[in-house]
Amino acid sequence: MALQAQGIESQEIGLNWAIGVNFAASAINVALGLIAGGGVGAIQAYIISVGKKEAARIFTATVTSKLIAWGAPKLAVFVGTAVTFAMDYLDIGAKIAEYLDSRDSKPNNGWIDF
Repeated sequence: MALQAQGIESQEIGLNWAIGVNFAASAINVALGLIAGGGVGAIQAYIISVGKKEAARIFTATVTSKLIAWGAPKLAVFVGTAVTFAMDYLDIGAKIAEYLDSRDSKPNNGWIDF
């Protein structure tokens, strides 16, 4: 059964579950935006102000804790690579979510599978 309410996507897959890549991207952007003090534009400004290396370290810790809270510790091991990959893109959350989708149990299906 798939659920969708107010743009929040989820899907049950047997005993496992998944969230939509777009929802995950938004959640990641919100978490990173809270650190940076604003939205996606503030994330870019934050990267410039603290430098890519420090921003990547902080973003990795933030996204890792979010994945663990979502019940996906196995995907958390890919976060460092995902953040490094995403640092050169305007929508960092989308790139991180797409990368995690490419590494989960059902790659590139539009869902981050837990």
